Amino acid sequence: MAYEANRRWVFDSNPDFPAGLGGPPRLDRFVVAVVDEPTTKLAALTSGELDLAGINPAHAEFVRKNPRLAVLDYPLLFSYALIFNARRPPFDRLEARLRVTEALDRRAVVDGVLFGFGTPATGPLPPALGDTAVIPSRRPGSSPAPGSAALTFEMLTVGSGEAAMEQMLQSQLSARGITAEIRQLELSTFLDRVEGRAREFDAAVLGISGDLALGHLARVLGIAGLPAEGAPADLAGTIQDSMAAAFLYHARGVQGINRRVKGITMDLRGELVTLPKWWVDQ
Repeated sequence: MAYEANRRWVFDSNPDFPAGLGGPPRLDRFVVAVVDEPTTKLAALTSGELDLAGINPAHAEFVRKNPRLAVLDYPLLFSYALIFNARRPPFDRLEARLRVTEALDRRAVVDGVLFGFGTPATGPLPPALGDTAVIPSRRPGSSPAPGSAALTFEMLTVGSGEAAMEQMLQSQLSARGITAEIRQLELSTFLDRVEGRAREFDAAVLGISGDLALGHLARVLGIAGLPAEGAPADLAGTIQDSMAAAFLYHARGVQGINRRVKGITMDLRGELVTLPKWWVDQ
């Protein structure tokens, strides 16, 4: 293996890798290039400098139009949720958490923000891990329930841009008589307010990196200030019953691939899990 700082890693195959563990990989060499800027990465993919690159969902249609390239999407253990702070008003009341949860149109978020590259969440687990719970809801966009009290809260998020998803959520909530005031923060400040000692927030839009052991579910309940009791597999039901969070979508990875590279599949285990089976059509 060779490493050039901030430039690339180069991995050479091991011809003596034991057959009992899968045998030698089909590729002689695998190079990981460090390219941070999305448009630079896209240009390198389309020019043939890169054979494989993660791409922005907005660029998927552009990549598909190139006959040398293909688009591969696959499930990720990464979800977005609006997590409520149940320690203080207004979300110390289950009714308030339920009103916000049932007001959100997740399909509109996936289609409008992710260009379809995501799965609308019906609970805290992606479909591959058994997300079969049903969100109690009226038809998205319907009028507020008669007699519903005014509900206003601050919605924390990370960033400084246009916050397209948060604005969409804000609009959906407004249509149901709920006022969400968007507050964008720098990452360290956001984490301090959401997961620091003070827990100084009403609700927070958070990307949640999951794991196959489901340990991340306890984190969701901890942020919400609700008990995380029982086995990890039981915590999904606890989150759903308590409305600790309104899960929005489960992300999908999007890769642009040069068609000359064969045998590529990806799943919840990661992008490189089938790397030994990849090969190049010369």
